[in-house]
Amino acid sequence: MTSTAQRRLRAGLIDLALMLVWALLVGALALGLLTSGALAGVGPLGLNLAGMAAVVLPVTIGLTVLEAGRYEATPGKLKLGLRVRRDPGGERISWGRSFVRNLLKLGLPWLLLHLATITATIGAGGAAAWVGALLAVAVPGAYVGSLLRGDGRTIYDHLAGTMVISTEPGRRFAAD
Repeated sequence: MTSTAQRRLRAGLIDLALMLVWALLVGALALGLLTSGALAGVGPLGLNLAGMAAVVLPVTIGLTVLEAGRYEATPGKLKLGLRVRRDPGGERISWGRSFVRNLLKLGLPWLLLHLATITATIGAGGAAAWVGALLAVAVPGAYVGSLLRGDGRTIYDHLAGTMVISTEPGRRFAAD
């Protein structure tokens, strides 16, 4: 494993911890609404869609803004001296490219997991729910596997035309 791959994994864990804090805050609010009876008429499909809208969408947009913005990095990448750039060329990435990258990285696995949950909770269950849950785990696994071999770029980096470069840890701006 390259040092950049190790730093990317550590940066991902930092970012994941921040995402989990957001998800816990949203979950606490949802639990309060559920126990108060405010969501009594909302079924499993509605709750899962609301969860996607309240957690997945804001996190995906937040990562997009951070990576396409001034610092070109999420908090984890910024702390560990990593920046997201366009491949080939190394220019800053556009908002669209950043959105595609983060939708593939985060939105797709969460969407698959939510669809599996919805399928299981509305009674369809069975093989479809298990396939969805398996894909929700397999997709991030494939991402990590692709990071650890070859050029150190993940599948979503290849698909979005991006790469992660190294700078000095804690440095706010990448050297141009």
